[in-house]
Amino acid sequence: MRVLKFGGTSMGDADSWRKIISIVKERTPCVLVVSATSGTTNLLIEAAELAEKGNYKRALELAGSIKERHNSLLRQFTEKEGCDSKQLRSAYDHIDLLIEELERYLNGIGTLGELTPRTLDRISSIGERLSSKLLAECFNAAGFVAVHIDSGEVIKTDDAFGQATPDRQQLKTTTGKLTNEVQSGRVPVMGGFYGNAPDGNITTLGRGGSDFTASLVAEAIGADALEIWTDVSGMYTCDPRVVPDATSIPEINFHEAAELAYFGARVLHPATIQPAVDADIPVQVKNTFQPDHPGTTITSELKEEQNIKAIAFKRDITLITITSSRMLMAYGFLARVFTVFEQLKLPVDLVTTSEVSVTMSIDRTDGLDELKERLKEYGEVSVEHRQALLCVVGNNFLKSRGIANRVFGALADIPVRMISQGSSDMNLSLVISNDKVEDGARQLHREFFSE
Repeated sequence: MRVLKFGGTSMGDADSWRKIISIVKERTPCVLVVSATSGTTNLLIEAAELAEKGNYKRALELAGSIKERHNSLLRQFTEKEGCDSKQLRSAYDHIDLLIEELERYLNGIGTLGELTPRTLDRISSIGERLSSKLLAECFNAAGFVAVHIDSGEVIKTDDAFGQATPDRQQLKTTTGKLTNEVQSGRVPVMGGFYGNAPDGNITTLGRGGSDFTASLVAEAIGADALEIWTDVSGMYTCDPRVVPDATSIPEINFHEAAELAYFGARVLHPATIQPAVDADIPVQVKNTFQPDHPGTTITSELKEEQNIKAIAFKRDITLITITSSRMLMAYGFLARVFTVFEQLKLPVDLVTTSEVSVTMSIDRTDGLDELKERLKEYGEVSVEHRQALLCVVGNNFLKSRGIANRVFGALADIPVRMISQGSSDMNLSLVISNDKVEDGARQLHREFFSE
């Protein structure tokens, strides 16, 4: 049995839904986890924020556009599939029900002038609550037996609204209804991204929540594989928008995938598939629009041989340098500096030190003025904006010869501001200016991947 997760771009229109049905028919028995249709969650959040600011009229207009988008999708599906629109009556009713719920919440937000995390979670979940029910109904209208399962009945969480933690032990019980449906010859379809708190309120799982839902379900039911279906054919040796001859990586281990995601790759966030990796379930990243492409398989296996897997980059980082003679032969200096970052909730990407200075990279600038003021207690502070991380990702770098020589040779005409050898032995990271990062990525890709 497999778990298949389809992302927002895969859920975009009626043609995409027909592709999903075709893919699923070839992969039963399976459980489906789906995201909201592309852009819907952003519209829901925008509507809630507009209502909070008092622009209730515009908020209602966005609610109306969400309703029309989903009604239109059903109409298009009916036309293309050649089925009777009466078969989708319950789907239309479901849209009406959820949009009425949305409008009630928007009215409440506008009246109180307050948007609480609990209310935002309920509103944010509407996209998945729409898409999962509608897709299940379209499956049935197309003659393929599916059943909608409310994710709140399966994913039980704490009450940390916006970033809820699922109860993985309880999942072993609640996922029984999924396996029962599969054993009865039906395809369960559930929304990702949300669950229920102990008191029954809807919670959301944060960034990558639909991938996380799918991974949790795969672990709980002991799936043979977890397939993440998106609009690209796996993870690439570099961003194909920057390096047109970049190719899909056939196989990568979890740690390498995590490095790629951290340093700019956006196909998925590896932390969200951790449950499947813990259970040694292979994760396949595949393309809904090119289903025959093998994509990328992510496994827990660490191979011994040295292998460069990809070039990744992340723009718009900021370097913070503290220079102070008090660092020299002192203990506790760095601990005090990092306490400031912790208190301001500013994560640090890279760190390099010398006898009298330390440089750190961050990718957020909120709170930067306060950070600078507080760090002045420890020395002279300088800030460099518009920098970029350029990273070579692979494995066994410490046992390999010539990697650094090839990297710096390929970048001979590009000034390098900072160098960091990852402690994970899986990356060599450089900091260069934003305007040079695409050239640098192309040059490194040519060095390591051109025949």
